[in-house]
Amino acid sequence: MGNWDSVLTQPGLGMLWDGLLVTLQLAFYAIAFSTVIGMLVALGRVTKSPQTAPLRWLLTAYVEFFRNVPLVVQLVFWGFAVFSVDAVRAIFAPLNVIYSNAFIAGVLGLTVYTSAYIAEVFRSGLQSIPKGQMEAARASGLSYWSAMFSVIIPQVLRTTIGALGNQWIGATKNTSIVLFLGVADLVFQAQEIEAATFRGVQALTAVAVIFAVICLAESFLLSRIERRLARKRGKPRAPMTVTQVIRTQA
Repeated sequence: MGNWDSVLTQPGLGMLWDGLLVTLQLAFYAIAFSTVIGMLVALGRVTKSPQTAPLRWLLTAYVEFFRNVPLVVQLVFWGFAVFSVDAVRAIFAPLNVIYSNAFIAGVLGLTVYTSAYIAEVFRSGLQSIPKGQMEAARASGLSYWSAMFSVIIPQVLRTTIGALGNQWIGATKNTSIVLFLGVADLVFQAQEIEAATFRGVQALTAVAVIFAVICLAESFLLSRIERRLARKRGKPRAPMTVTQVIRTQA
């Protein structure tokens, strides 16, 4: 094995495995939470009521601020500013039996950053749906939120799955930046291997290959989902009518 024994044998192999588990957990939580938050932010931004104008301004500020501040700055802020407050540490103390504060700060930073981009994806998707869709759903007796979640959002998810996939893959790759918080992810473990064996090139090459495999697997899965949705519902980008959406849910 030559110079590669540092990553193909123990303890290097075990360290990379431990780092992979941490990276996958970071990616899962960041993707799940940012998708939910991004959808809620988008829904708040497309409301038209004058009473919700302050909310729209606040959510717009949220999106613009977190999209325009570098992720590493946000992560360092969460890890060394927010979690330096005793009250914050007390709130998350129950989770410390499973996760460290550095891990939690990494999840929060990745979630907030990614959710700002996902909110824009959802907002553009919501705005692409013809207004007649909502009007027809309301005319059929559905409330605003019932129409939104039963008729509009399913169509938005279908038309934005490609853009959402890009954000999910980006969130997976961005987990590497939690290194700055001291989270023992893949990149952190690679540095530990390099410090112990002076085989940094081999360790980082292994990490690059692992990330490529993860992201390619995500891309393949998303492309399969997108093609399946296209086959089931006709033209890939054409929004369905209210009747078609209700029929598919029957």
